[in-house]
Amino acid sequence: MNPVIISARSLVSCLVLMTVFGNIAHSDDNQNKAEDKTTWVTSITQIGDSDQFAAATANGLLLREAAVMSFNASDPTALTPIYTHPAAVWCVRSTNDGGTIASVDYRGNLVTYDAKAQKATTHEKAFERWCQAMIVAPDNQHLVAGNEAGKVIVWSLAENKAGKSVELDGHAVTGLAFSPDGTQLAATDGGGHLHLLKWPGLEDAGKIEVSKETLWCVAYVDDGKKLLAGSSDRQLYRLDAQADAKPESVAKGTDWITQIAVSSSGQVAAAEIGGRLHFPSLGATDSMDAKSGIWSLCWNGDQQLFAGTRKDGIVIAGRSWKWSEVKKPEPAKTEPEKPAEESKPAEEPKPDDKPKDEAKPKDDAKAEKPADKPKDDAKPKEEPKPEDKPAEPKAEDKKPEGEQKKNE
Repeated sequence: MNPVIISARSLVSCLVLMTVFGNIAHSDDNQNKAEDKTTWVTSITQIGDSDQFAAATANGLLLREAAVMSFNASDPTALTPIYTHPAAVWCVRSTNDGGTIASVDYRGNLVTYDAKAQKATTHEKAFERWCQAMIVAPDNQHLVAGNEAGKVIVWSLAENKAGKSVELDGHAVTGLAFSPDGTQLAATDGGGHLHLLKWPGLEDAGKIEVSKETLWCVAYVDDGKKLLAGSSDRQLYRLDAQADAKPESVAKGTDWITQIAVSSSGQVAAAEIGGRLHFPSLGATDSMDAKSGIWSLCWNGDQQLFAGTRKDGIVIAGRSWKWSEVKKPEPAKTEPEKPAEESKPAEEPKPDDKPKDEAKPKDDAKAEKPADKPKDDAKPKEEPKPEDKPAEPKAEDKKPEGEQKKNE
């Protein structure tokens, strides 16, 4: 991408990572201190288009009760419990209007939360087994989840029951994404495959082998024409969103690439399980490190990115702006313009520059001097006859010798 020059200066953005330690409210302060050290933030979602966000949590004991929290973008340190799960919460999502928050846990339990009524409903084993991936369908009336057995299941929010489902190839479903036009569903799995399904029928639209190792995440970019996928082989792949696509690596990390988030304007962030963040752009990838492993990513607009970590709660990657002087190009050296010839005043030629015919040669001058007085016995020299004198040119014929030759 070519830099844009604004006047004599340009704006340069720098990524800044800030750690936010969430204060989770518990009745027992001692228990709070003990649990804060091991609390994972496994998933983050924006609640509708508001400044409120929801965060799923877990800890090292996956079958232990966990909670879904809320926080405001202006103060991510204040995490407030909304409802609880009987096991570690792995994914949380919100409908576009913010009316429903849904989450799934390690046991495959689904909890839906009615924001207006402030009521949570638990649907035991709704998705049968542990689900790592769940998203809201384009109609905002359905959830789509993929479980560890390789099954994709659709859940109706209106009817509170499972509907259509499809089994892929037996590998755990690790990532899900809808195309911007809502007609295609992409799913990644533990076998390194990317599955394309038609929506809403879930018909097979293609299967692409991207890697020999697990693909952890997937996202649509370029208005749905392309897909990005992160893998255990440390590569971030880019490919066409069609069955015969040929994947190419666009970035290489130092650990598994397990999370991808795309902002509303197309900003891409990818995270490694070890805590490294990547920001791919045209021709380059900016990177930065968190102090802990990253479990989840969620954009807040285009200038702020929330990351849920294994040890440090929520961290924020933001942009810091500064002025950078732009080197001005040196002006091209130009010769001063000469005045037009017609505007030049006519100069009298210097005596040395006069044509030979007009200048009086010294020898001729001597010849024109009168001879010394002759001796008495010497006759005076005869004056040359008129025809022997150099002819005096007429006014119109009085031209410099050079021009005469030119004319001749």
